[in-house]
Amino acid sequence: MTLPPGYEAVPAQGAWGFALLDAAPWAREVLADPGTLYAWAGGHPQASAMAGRGQVYSVPAPVAGPDGHARWVVRHYFRGGAVARWLDDRYLAVGEPRPLLEARVSSTARARHIPTPAVVAGAVYGDGVFYRADLVTELIPESSDLAEVLFGENPLGLGAEGALTAAGRLVRSLERTGVLHRDLNAKNIVLQRTPDGPRAHLVDLDRCGARQVGVPAPTLPMRRRLERSLRKFEGRMGHYLPHGAWSALHKGFGDA
Repeated sequence: MTLPPGYEAVPAQGAWGFALLDAAPWAREVLADPGTLYAWAGGHPQASAMAGRGQVYSVPAPVAGPDGHARWVVRHYFRGGAVARWLDDRYLAVGEPRPLLEARVSSTARARHIPTPAVVAGAVYGDGVFYRADLVTELIPESSDLAEVLFGENPLGLGAEGALTAAGRLVRSLERTGVLHRDLNAKNIVLQRTPDGPRAHLVDLDRCGARQVGVPAPTLPMRRRLERSLRKFEGRMGHYLPHGAWSALHKGFGDA
C-alpha cells in the first residue's frame, strides 16, 4: 500500500499502521504493546470524550503535528446506515482501508488549500475477512461542528448567517478544487472562531474522492446533501432556520 508523502509504515503483530515521520516512534510504541491507537487514547489520563459516531477522544499531542495544534483527535471507525446493525465496526478487507484512504485524500485536499485537519496516524487491525481501524488527526482549536452551532448549545457563540456563509464557501472551494465529499452533512463541517470570522473545515474524509488537478467537482450534489442534512436537523430539533440563514448559505455557494 502506497503512503502519501511524509508518512511512514508502522507494522505490528496483527496490525498495520502508518504515521507522520515525527509521530512514527510514538505509533510504533503504542502498536507494539500490543494495543490500539484508540485504546491508548481511551486510557490517557488527560483524555476528553467527544461526540461522534461512537466515542471519540481528544488527547494531548505527544509530538507536534503539521499545524502545531496542542491536541489530537483519536477515533475508531464505526459503520453507518443499514449495515451498522450487523457489522458495527468491521469493514471487509478488500481494497484500500479507510484510514489510508482518508490520509491520502486529506493530503490531496490540504495541498489544494482545503481547510481540513492533518492526519497524524492510522491503524488497521485484522479480523478474518474483515478489519477494524483507528485514525488520529490534529484537533482544530476553538471549534464546533455546524450542527452544534445551528441546533445545539453553540459554545462558540457564532451567528447562524456567518456560520452558513463560511460553510457555503467551503463547499464552493471543494467544487472548484475537485474534492468531492459523498456524505457531506452538518456534522462533518467544523467551524473555527477566528479574528476574521468563522472558518469552515472539512472532517471525516473517508467518504471523499479527489479528481485530477483542474477538473472541478459537480456543483449540485454536495450542496443538496448539505441542505438535506440541515432540513433533517430542523425537523429533529424542532428549530427552523430563518430565511436569512438560507440566503447566507447560498451566498457562500456563490449563487446570485
